[in-house]
Amino acid sequence: MERIVFHRQIYRIWFIRIVAILLFTIMHLPIKAEARLAPDSLYRQLETAEGKERVLVLQALVANLKIVDSVEAYRYFYDAIELAEDLNLNFDLKNSFESIRIKASPQRSVARYKKIIDELRGKKYPRQIGFAYSFIGREYLNLNNYDSSEYYQNKALSIFTKTNCEEGKALALDRMGQVFLIKNQFLDALKYYYQALQVNQLNGFERDAAGSLYHIGLAQLYLGNYHQAVDFIIKSLGYWEKVNNRPNTWNCNELIGNIYIQSGDFQRALQFQRIALAIRQKHIRIATEAGITNLRVNYLGIAYSYNNIAEVYLHTDQLDSAYYYALHSYQIKTDEGSVASVRDVANSELNLGDIYFALGNTDSAYHLVNAAAEKYKSLQNWSDYSMALYSLGKIELSLKKPLPARQHFFEGLEHARQVQSKQSILEGYKVLSKMYLENKDLEKAYDYYVKYAMIKDSIFNREKSDAIEEIQIRYEVDKKTAQIEDQELVIGQKQRHIKTAIIVGVIVTVLLVLLIVFIIKTKRQKEALLTKEAENLRQDLELKNRELVCNVSNIYTKNLVINKVAKSLQRSSANFKQSNMELVQEIISELRQNLDETSWHEFEYRFARVHESFYETLDAQFPDLAPAERKVCAMLKLNMSSKEIAAITMVRPESVDTARSRIRKKLGIDKDENLSAFLNRI
Repeated sequence: MERIVFHRQIYRIWFIRIVAILLFTIMHLPIKAEARLAPDSLYRQLETAEGKERVLVLQALVANLKIVDSVEAYRYFYDAIELAEDLNLNFDLKNSFESIRIKASPQRSVARYKKIIDELRGKKYPRQIGFAYSFIGREYLNLNNYDSSEYYQNKALSIFTKTNCEEGKALALDRMGQVFLIKNQFLDALKYYYQALQVNQLNGFERDAAGSLYHIGLAQLYLGNYHQAVDFIIKSLGYWEKVNNRPNTWNCNELIGNIYIQSGDFQRALQFQRIALAIRQKHIRIATEAGITNLRVNYLGIAYSYNNIAEVYLHTDQLDSAYYYALHSYQIKTDEGSVASVRDVANSELNLGDIYFALGNTDSAYHLVNAAAEKYKSLQNWSDYSMALYSLGKIELSLKKPLPARQHFFEGLEHARQVQSKQSILEGYKVLSKMYLENKDLEKAYDYYVKYAMIKDSIFNREKSDAIEEIQIRYEVDKKTAQIEDQELVIGQKQRHIKTAIIVGVIVTVLLVLLIVFIIKTKRQKEALLTKEAENLRQDLELKNRELVCNVSNIYTKNLVINKVAKSLQRSSANFKQSNMELVQEIISELRQNLDETSWHEFEYRFARVHESFYETLDAQFPDLAPAERKVCAMLKLNMSSKEIAAITMVRPESVDTARSRIRKKLGIDKDENLSAFLNRI
């Protein structure tokens, strides 16, 4: 019995092993097939690609393989950075480091970049290590490790400065600005952003310069310098609209909207926020139609717009609309799979909490605002943290808790002063003035109101000077720019441009004059030719009309002869035999019946060839005309008189005048209008 059980256990173990192997194979086969399916076309391109194109193909392979086959990804990555280094393609060198980054995992990205640095040590490519340091610093910033981020950006900046890598230098300066911006050290952030802008503009890096303009505007917003902020953002927006870059276009519109929120112009604020929302929605629609499904970042952008619109409605006391947009923003940011950062969620919590407080729901308001404050504190975001503390203090005042409210107000003001955020300081003075006023402490209420008014005046009055530190930073940057530029070279270039413009202008003027003369001469030649052709046509028509008149005269002559013959036969008929009388009478009758029909048909044929559409138009417009009247019309068109017509038709002139009168009535012509002239127009 024990042996049977033993064998069953062995069979069970082997059965489990076989099933496990099959499951492992089934689970991994689709992954490998999918991993190799995407880059197949890239492998084919790689066989023939050269230069910059080859670098781009290698980057695409790295991006496709970095998750499913890291060994292959590293191999193509090193090929890409080596080729970019050899070709001195610094932007592509930077983009190669971007291609191996794992966006969803900053920790894994840091580990990858450190591994790359270990591999590159001892080689003659310091710029590659510089880019690796900068990307490590960026990932530490995403991990909210500001000290490490600043440390690695400084190391990168040092390498780029020594190697004269302007692209890398601008990148590290910009990222240093981001570190200090997130730390709410706005003046330090501006210092680095201005330096990055200087490098980008001097080297013609338009795209990166537009990014620097945007970041400067953002820092100016936090400092409360709204006019300067709008100026920089609009300059950035102009570039992004020119290159049709939707993400940066909506970012600029959104930031301008935020500036107008802070400055109190809520109508314009709502206008720009809705522009940003519309661009984001259009971007999602286009991406969806193209079959793109991973749009979490784009939906996060929708949440940003919703939250900003909610803030506008809150300031304008449209609380129902404010609640609608704020709630939808919060739901998007907290949904499963959302890519919202801690700060993103905190922003929605603070906004929604303020709306709940305005609606009278203090419990929900306190819960959300307190959660936002904790998040801001963990991020060391003292500017937003101070605003959250002010909101907590307002709620506590409404709950008759003056001591914790006072504590939160003063703590918030201290942090606002620490980071020199004018808007946060302004709000702090405002809530303290209101608190002391409610406590009947009029002296302190007045004192804080005066401080509030002074800060408000410094923010909203363009005549006031900005912070001394910010002026010094701009002055130093301008001074360095002036030292770098070679004034003589600039003047020489301008002079050459002016001379070239003058020469080109003279040449263009001469060519224009010659062209005008040629056009006038050609026009005159064409007019002379057309005049000559018209004269020839007129003479030809007159000749043909004369021929027609002659033809009519011939008809008249023939008719006379025929009539004479008929009369002669008639007079001589008495001398004919009785047997021939019948034949003679028949001939006379036929001659008189067809007196002019044959010749007249010939005339009409010729007349129709000269005046092609006369009969057709005449019959169409005046179908009541009799055949004899049609004949008279034809002769009148040839400008024949009544006497001439009477002679040809062998009737009296009075009969022709009568016919003309009937024709006038049928044609509807007044007595004063010339009948021949009317017919000549047909």
